[in-house]
Amino acid sequence: MPRYGKIVVIKRNGTDGTVFPLTSTSCLFGRKTGCDLRVRLPWVSNEHCKIEINENKEAVLTNLSTVNPTQLNGACFEQPVPLKHGDVLTIIDRSFRFEYPLQSTPKKRLSRSPKDETLQQVAGVELLHKQTSGAKNLDAS
Repeated sequence: MPRYGKIVVIKRNGTDGTVFPLTSTSCLFGRKTGCDLRVRLPWVSNEHCKIEINENKEAVLTNLSTVNPTQLNGACFEQPVPLKHGDVLTIIDRSFRFEYPLQSTPKKRLSRSPKDETLQQVAGVELLHKQTSGAKNLDAS
């Protein structure tokens, strides 16, 4: 079963809650029983928003509610928006973080010099550190 990322429920105290893996190319949020992620609040629309995976394997968020629009990173949006790793979507007072699976890229060996290998490893660790610290900042907000 392919994974297209995951949705992490952000609890009211800011900590991570339940994690829902995205194993389908569509995920519907709303109050209706047929929704993939149900939010049982009277102000939530039956079909509030959806995440769809397009042909380029990008996750795209679409707002479906005109009364209480979905917010992305604290801002309202009108047109479908591509999601990035760490984006936070909010429905009324419930927040969810989108996490995209890190793609493993094959390491290319440019030369046999140990110096080159060290530089590549350091760059990889720095990139991983930046991504991790960005996710921590979202948790704290």
